[in-house]
Amino acid sequence: MDVVNISGLEPDFFITVALFILFILSMLGMGVLRLFQQFKRSGILYIATGLVGIVAFVVVLNVWYV
Repeated sequence: MDVVNISGLEPDFFITVALFILFILSMLGMGVLRLFQQFKRSGILYIATGLVGIVAFVVVLNVWYV
């Protein structure tokens, strides 16, 4: 059994990734839920917000953690 060494993982990087993942997945999940509830406008807005979050996540990782 192999063990993953996470001693090199910085706490601020972990917190940044965790917060972005929570935000992005909650926005995409709410968007799908609103689309199933027949609220197309708010569903598309939630999904678009999730996509903007993905772009912001990529930018933050490329600027601060390169």
